[in-house]
Amino acid sequence: MEGNELFRLTRLRLAAWYALVMGCIMGASGLGVYHVVAHAYRETIDKGLESVANALHNSIEPALQQPKNLQQLAKQLSLELCVTQADCLTQTGVIKNQIAQAAGTVNYYMRLLNRSGQPIALAGIHLEELPLTSPTKHWQMPQDRSGIHYHQITLPLYTQNQVSGYIQVGRSLKDLDEHLAALRLTLLLGCPIIMIFIAICSWWLAGLAMQPVYRSYKQMEQFTADAAHEFRTPLAAMHSTIDAAFRLHGQAGSESGFQSPSGILQVLKRQNVRLSQLVGDLLLLARLDQQQQRVEYHSCCLNDLISDLVEELAFLAVEAEVKLAQIQTPEKLYVLGNEEQLYRLISNLIVNAIQATACGGNVTVFLERSERYALIQVQDTGIGIAREHQSRIFDRFYRVNKDRSRTSGGSGLGLAIAQAIAKAYKGSIHVQSQQGLGSTFTVKLPLQP
Repeated sequence: MEGNELFRLTRLRLAAWYALVMGCIMGASGLGVYHVVAHAYRETIDKGLESVANALHNSIEPALQQPKNLQQLAKQLSLELCVTQADCLTQTGVIKNQIAQAAGTVNYYMRLLNRSGQPIALAGIHLEELPLTSPTKHWQMPQDRSGIHYHQITLPLYTQNQVSGYIQVGRSLKDLDEHLAALRLTLLLGCPIIMIFIAICSWWLAGLAMQPVYRSYKQMEQFTADAAHEFRTPLAAMHSTIDAAFRLHGQAGSESGFQSPSGILQVLKRQNVRLSQLVGDLLLLARLDQQQQRVEYHSCCLNDLISDLVEELAFLAVEAEVKLAQIQTPEKLYVLGNEEQLYRLISNLIVNAIQATACGGNVTVFLERSERYALIQVQDTGIGIAREHQSRIFDRFYRVNKDRSRTSGGSGLGLAIAQAIAKAYKGSIHVQSQQGLGSTFTVKLPLQP
């Protein structure tokens, strides 16, 4: 396949398309995995943040039911009051301990705001001038000057059914951003490696996919060459015969190589018959291959068919000085099919066996039953078939002995037609042979239910 430019380019295109499709699928899958992981991270953070905020809210709000304000509560909780946001230093008092206990991590912070949204106290991680955000928004994502993102939840604090302030609980997203950045880097670096691996696999798979097509192409090339060679022989004979006819007509009375014009016509007729038979065989094979052979199937008795064939081909066996016999089961065996095709199948095997058997040899046709199948065996004592040829004798135009086939007029299509007909009947045909000891062709056909 490598030496054929057409198939090499086709394989390259097939591999490229396969790699492109697989690359798109892998890219979409990687993008989906990234979004799923990121969404899972955010869901986990939201749940954890909400849990911490609710725990702190439930701890602080009951204390506000006493007659006090947020400043008094902050003093009670050992938090310094904030004059400005810059004065809100990280504390180590009760609030921070509650955050650490609720969250189990130091990535959280808490801010107490008064009713106007001004900070009163801060606990948790150290914030580098994190801007104040609106207390009316439930979820927010602020960012400090160093570029670190935070996820924040705001809950109102009520005193006697009136809003007395707000509690803001937030979490740093630095670890999440680092994890997602590592995941993006892994996907970006892994994509080229995966694409190289996909390209190699695509080239290999394209080669495997192209092999049956390439074999069929080579068989078609061989078939075309053999068919052209077979057509050339009768056409050349007809051409030379016609030339001789012209010479005979132009040189009346001279020696032209033919006894009479009728001899020329006989040669033309014989070659025309040979050419017509060859075309008919090729057309039959094409229709059987494409399953376009529309014939009427009916019940056919193999016993009667084989008896008729042995009787009809007896003259051919007599001419070749070969003994032709049959051994059949007494049970009548019927198959559902076309009698003409079955006749062609069995006659091709018998004719080949007679032609392959030397003078004084035997050709025997057996018919027996094997469960739900009929077995037809054509056994000869001829020259046999070498092992290296047995796998190819059913190929079209393949001849083991080309010289003998030319003498007998065979085209190398007989066994190919027999195999095609057997397959059309959902049967099989195989050969057992040993060089110098003869051959046995066995046809297995399903019996009529």
